Amino acid sequence: MKRIWKKISLVMMLIFTLMTFAPYTARADASPSVSMPSLTQDTDGNYTVSSVDDLNKLRGDIDNGIDYSGKKVILIHDIDISKSSVPLKSFTTNKNFDGTFDGKFNTISSYTDAVSGLFGIVGKDGIVEDVKVNANVTVTDASKVITSTSIEDAAYGLITNQSAGIISKCSTKGMIRTNEDSNGTVAGIVGDSAFTDDDWNEIDGNINNCYSNVTFDNTADGSRCSGICTQTSMNPGRSVDHSYFYGKILGKSNKFHPIISLGDDSASTCAYDSDVLGFSSPSFMGSPVGYTTAQMKDKDSYIKLGFDFDKIWKIDPSVNDGYPYLNPDSSTKTVTKVVVDVQVTVPDKMFVPGTEPIKNTDDCLKTTATFKVVPEFGKDADLISKYNVTCDGNVFFDAPTIGNVPISIDSSKLKINYTPNEDYQFILGKVIPSTAKLLDNGAAALTQDVEKQQVENAKEVENILYDKLKIAQGDVPEFTWDGNKAAAPGMEGTVVLNDYVWEVFSSARSGYTGVRKGFYDDWFKNIQNGLEKMKEAGIAAGDVKMTEWEKLVLAITAIGYDPRDIKSYNLLDIISNKNYLEVSPEYFTPQYDVYALTSYNYMDFIPNDGKHISKDDIEKNIHVWAKNALGSKGADGSVVAENTAPDMWTMALQPIAAYYNPNAKEGDKYYDVKQAMDHAFAQFSNAQTYKGSFWGGFVNTDGTFDLNNPWTNAQVYMTLGMAKANVFDKEYIKDGKTIFDAILEGFDAKNKTTQYDNLTYDPVQICRGIDSLVRDYEGRNSIFDCTDVKNSTVPVNNAIAALPNVDKLTSADKDKVDGVEKSYDALSDAQKSSMKQETVGKLTAAEKKVSGSQGETKPIKITNLTKDSSFKLGNDAKVSVKAENNSGKDKDTSLLVALYDGSDKFVKYVCGKQTIKDGDSSILTGIMKLPEEGIYKLKAFVWDSLENMNPLSDIIDIPVQSNK
Repeated sequence: MKRIWKKISLVMMLIFTLMTFAPYTARADASPSVSMPSLTQDTDGNYTVSSVDDLNKLRGDIDNGIDYSGKKVILIHDIDISKSSVPLKSFTTNKNFDGTFDGKFNTISSYTDAVSGLFGIVGKDGIVEDVKVNANVTVTDASKVITSTSIEDAAYGLITNQSAGIISKCSTKGMIRTNEDSNGTVAGIVGDSAFTDDDWNEIDGNINNCYSNVTFDNTADGSRCSGICTQTSMNPGRSVDHSYFYGKILGKSNKFHPIISLGDDSASTCAYDSDVLGFSSPSFMGSPVGYTTAQMKDKDSYIKLGFDFDKIWKIDPSVNDGYPYLNPDSSTKTVTKVVVDVQVTVPDKMFVPGTEPIKNTDDCLKTTATFKVVPEFGKDADLISKYNVTCDGNVFFDAPTIGNVPISIDSSKLKINYTPNEDYQFILGKVIPSTAKLLDNGAAALTQDVEKQQVENAKEVENILYDKLKIAQGDVPEFTWDGNKAAAPGMEGTVVLNDYVWEVFSSARSGYTGVRKGFYDDWFKNIQNGLEKMKEAGIAAGDVKMTEWEKLVLAITAIGYDPRDIKSYNLLDIISNKNYLEVSPEYFTPQYDVYALTSYNYMDFIPNDGKHISKDDIEKNIHVWAKNALGSKGADGSVVAENTAPDMWTMALQPIAAYYNPNAKEGDKYYDVKQAMDHAFAQFSNAQTYKGSFWGGFVNTDGTFDLNNPWTNAQVYMTLGMAKANVFDKEYIKDGKTIFDAILEGFDAKNKTTQYDNLTYDPVQICRGIDSLVRDYEGRNSIFDCTDVKNSTVPVNNAIAALPNVDKLTSADKDKVDGVEKSYDALSDAQKSSMKQETVGKLTAAEKKVSGSQGETKPIKITNLTKDSSFKLGNDAKVSVKAENNSGKDKDTSLLVALYDGSDKFVKYVCGKQTIKDGDSSILTGIMKLPEEGIYKLKAFVWDSLENMNPLSDIIDIPVQSNK
């Protein structure tokens, strides 16, 4: 639905309106126009239109930005476009018409322009009146319809597509067709009677005394059709008055309304012919009155609705088929609209909380103000003085944040007062942004003992939440995936992984002790197996959202495993691949990528080939994000008020926090990061409420504030923690409340309960935020820096990879190999079994080479009983060995017959298991099908098990020969 987000809260719009932009400067003052209209003027100074060529000149002037404000354009006589030797040109821009167009009740017929109605956009000072349009239009492509906003908001109307001005005494008839490709909104008079200016003010237009006899032929499921206007004001009231519709809808009518289709306006003074339409509904938007055809031709029906038949309307059975028509002799005087702006000055105020929950109109936020009315255009200053123009209304601080706070004014409730007169109407343009301070109450600072206790309490509430959610306490949830594959090459799919990833990452980083023993090991096996199934199901790397891969790498790393040990997908290659990164539409793909690739120094193992992200690329991103952090836009383009810390802004800058150096100086590599983070710190402080929480700018529909949003808080906490900020700095203590006071509000530490549960979106994000603060306070690694995971396969894999090839090892390398072996031995059996066999095999071979153990007695002595001394490619290789148990105790054994390629890289294996009693021997056999071609060799050896991979015997090498 168009602009539906604006409906959520008018207050939200006003918050964005009154922010720290430079004071508004009138266009005429900022960039005076030297160009004049192309149209001819009559003796009264009015510009005239008498042909299609004149219409083209008028449209060209508007496209070229020529200002018609205060000017009047008159339609001299009827124009039949089909009879013109010059075709009508469409608008090419979305610039406003802010003058007056008087049609003198003349008709423009044979109208077919599908880009816009007679006008594209009528500005807030524009007036279109007394004109008729007869049309035959087919709207086939909403992307070509002139609109002031986005394609999704495209609205087509025969008089104008959009209007924030006045559309009065206009009529239309004819046909408007829509098809499956149009999928927009169409209306008989105005497409959209309100739009938002550059400062997020919604400007409402007015439609009065109009009628339409348009037939809509609609074949598009998504198209909205309305007899008069599709979209009206978001502000309750009436912007469509005393108008009627007597056309009909053909085709799909599920989104048809006879007067208006969207908006909070009433259409109770408007009527429609239910007989012609063929149906009536009490649920029609705006509640217009449905009359029969006979009633529609009865003057009394309209008198009841307040239609003015003295000056504006006439009715005659011989005219307009008996329906009312507009009085061409009407001499109603057009009052000149004078737009004025209002400056508001507000004194600082100490904040005293009211009854919770606090609303945006509570007395604790209400304040006194001085109003000053100023002209939007300099020439109107004398009129303001002459007619004693003043303003009054209620003024509020826009939120209970302590610091500089924007002033919130409901402009729809501001009253412009002036001396009554017949010439001028003074209307509100904009309220010039203003701020004032809500002051801290000066409560005493905390002692160090209290600070320490708050940190301990914060740790405890993490456990309370994990316990309530039963995080990692039972069986590992089944690994599944949902979503669609990439629609085409070079695009990202929408597949998401149901992999319990944030729960695992968060609890692991928090050091949560309630995790079931072996849960993380089982989870990693589940991931390995689940990804294997996903690969077999044909899901390619690019089918999955990049952020899913990045979060998975983080979780695997956090529990002491290595993403490189996933066999089905090369996770590090995926998250470093520029082809994937550049096409990902996810907001925070680049940010999560930095977290994942730097979580355990994985960048040291990414190819520097131009196809993968490099350390230089990350550095460039950090500088870009530092620059963006100084702006006032979130990742989604939303405007960030000076006393808010919305997630979309915080998460976009968050990675730079890890590069923050408070002592950086101009000329240092990351001095820009220091500047950006200092700005962010100030923003966070200014967004902090009297509760100690951080406000994200959210206001509920009932006017109450979402002051202690746990996700907004969590993102700020993570950023502060990554920057190693002082979490008890006086800048983050408001009315005596600290960051930790805000955390504890959602918990009952004494009874170990919390208001959060599994129905809460990503509840463990709360713990990630808290853990970030705790880590900062205790001087530990930040949340995404997993190099503090002591028992991890990552450094072991790195150390094995760093060993020279076995054939180049000497006894001088023994200490190095022994050190790697010691790290390997410190791993759990589950971690050892997760590692790739070729990696473990390299370490085993290295140990044997440097230890001089070839002559040592092994627990299991093996003798080659294989008949063939070698095998040929393409044949079955049957290997048999005699295994003698000399260990002094019974042994579980596994005979492995492994195939290696010419570079000594492991290819595949077969395995046979058997228990051999102490002093006994047994024949162990393994059979393997050899490849058809290539260079290979076989090795036979005995381990205690595939899981533990502890070698019990020497290695027997068996050659493989070509079959040629």
